[in-house]
Amino acid sequence: MSFYQQIASYYHHIFKINVNQVDFIKLKIPESDCNVLDIGCGIGTLSLELANYYKNVRGIDMDAEMIRAASIKNEDASKSIQFQQISMLQLDAFIDKNSVGGIICFGNTIVHLNSLDEIADFLQQSKAVLKSNGKLLLQIVNYDKIIKKNIQQLPIIENDEILFERNYHYLKLENKIDFNTRLTVKSTQQIIENSIELLPLLKEELALLLKNAGFNNCNYYGNFNKESYTINSPALIIEAW
Repeated sequence: MSFYQQIASYYHHIFKINVNQVDFIKLKIPESDCNVLDIGCGIGTLSLELANYYKNVRGIDMDAEMIRAASIKNEDASKSIQFQQISMLQLDAFIDKNSVGGIICFGNTIVHLNSLDEIADFLQQSKAVLKSNGKLLLQIVNYDKIIKKNIQQLPIIENDEILFERNYHYLKLENKIDFNTRLTVKSTQQIIENSIELLPLLKEELALLLKNAGFNNCNYYGNFNKESYTINSPALIIEAW
């Protein structure tokens, strides 16, 4: 059983809906009649919330168990929303060019790609499927801060149901980060551990890749309250068009 299969039933306890996140999206993509693509949608928590506002929402994720869980949650047939198991590097194979009004890729998703070349490919495909005035919204951990300050642990997520610990180990020679997680289910004391390599994507690297992909305008934020990005920001959030 994969890690995501193991944690799918607890995912809504780990990552709950963020009102500031939703407000940020609605502000940056104000056209409610447009098509919106949620990349790395997980169990669909954000996609389902966005379907209350946008005419058409498509959530995609690589993990079959996440998509299955999202589809089960989608009980309201009146919402125009669909979930599909699609790689973020296959947008051009499944989505028409110039058809999407907004792409959302939050949750540190793009750093699961293996290289800067793969990120460049994703950004180019995103630009191709977006309408001429479409927006790309990205959010990752602030890796400039992680590396500069040698941060080895992200804030623990804890509530009545779970304890979720997240540790980083920077591999300088490989330019990779070992991301080690430990999920404790409080009701049963079950422990689910996982380790995966992430690409520590820096702001300057991402800015250059966006420019090369044709995104000529970018705004950089440090959180979903629209505060300007600094080296001390917890996140790097980008609005690109």
